[in-house]
Amino acid sequence: MTTTTASPSAAGNQPQAHAKAKINRFDNPWLNAKFIVGLCMVSSVMLMGVVGQFFWPVELSYPASSPLNLPPVWVTDISGVPGQPTAAATPAGAATATGASTAAAPTATRGGTSLTGGNPLARPTAQPSGGTSLTGGNPLARPTAQATVQAAATERPRLVGAAAVARFGEPTWDHPLGTESNGRDMLAVLLVGAPRSLYIGLIAATIGMFIGIILGFTAGFMGGWVDAVIRTISDSVVVIPALAVLIVIGAYVKTINIESMALLLALFAWPAPTRFIRAQVLSMRERGYVNMARISGASSFDIMFKEMMPNMLPYLAASYTGNVSGAILAATSLEVLGLGPTRIPTLGMTIFYAIRAAAILRGMWWWWGIPIAALVVVFSGLFLMTAGLDEIANPRLRGRKKAAAA
Repeated sequence: MTTTTASPSAAGNQPQAHAKAKINRFDNPWLNAKFIVGLCMVSSVMLMGVVGQFFWPVELSYPASSPLNLPPVWVTDISGVPGQPTAAATPAGAATATGASTAAAPTATRGGTSLTGGNPLARPTAQPSGGTSLTGGNPLARPTAQATVQAAATERPRLVGAAAVARFGEPTWDHPLGTESNGRDMLAVLLVGAPRSLYIGLIAATIGMFIGIILGFTAGFMGGWVDAVIRTISDSVVVIPALAVLIVIGAYVKTINIESMALLLALFAWPAPTRFIRAQVLSMRERGYVNMARISGASSFDIMFKEMMPNMLPYLAASYTGNVSGAILAATSLEVLGLGPTRIPTLGMTIFYAIRAAAILRGMWWWWGIPIAALVVVFSGLFLMTAGLDEIANPRLRGRKKAAAA
């Protein structure tokens, strides 16, 4: 009779294997860092229009509701304090609002500016830089190099540090992101326009995804002439330059709102998900659980949408986020060309108004820079969501990630 004894190393590894299995039991693939970060970024833009109206008056997004061409509050003046008048803006000896004049500060300039040379018997209030001449100096003498350097040093901070303030006006906390030439507050435009741009993409992608699911499942599961017809139509629509056709259609449509623009974009948003879903269904229809459902007498509708579709949810979600990004890009392209909703502020229409008013040449970077930054946040969030959903749907990507981390 032989007995086997477990080696100490094997016995010592049993608790570690048990602990590892216990941790893996609660390992949820949906807790993906990329997906969570991207979802937070997109959700913040969606909630911006809902929560922002309780903290900021969105009525300032209407034209002529705010002062024109104010820079943001972080644009400082010569004193370095936002919203405060510059030292060069109030000259010494200028008249005040009550009619009194402020006392001129003693200067150190060489010579006087009076044609008579000034009063030679008056006592100087400050030591002139050029000496104490009884005649007050030569009024016709040219300023020396030292006086020129001092004058340039006085004007340089005003021209460099407060160029936007001198050109457009003093920034104020009533409009923290500044205003534009139509009298719109940029913060109100951001709170209203960013969610609406995302809303257009969501509507267009939802309609295109719904059509793609119906046609893709039907073509992949039914096969035969049905598959040939749907595949031919989708392949024909894919090669059509969608942006050129949308430009022509948008030019003939007189009034465009958010819903009509989303419907126009949905016309070309369904072929890509149709081909993607058809390819997945072709690989899944020969699997064991599908054959068991056929043998059990389940209908084609139940097999497609009750048996196969739940297993494809991560793939469908990844395709949906990609379609949302493409729809927002197409909508922004149309709006930048002036073919968007003119009465409703969106990010693309804001950029269009900035281009039409030559905001780049005028130095009004906040007019076009803020909408572009919002679009970067939206596209980055959608990209992270798509990448995270790809890792969730593909076990091989998760395995490579774990192997790289180990």
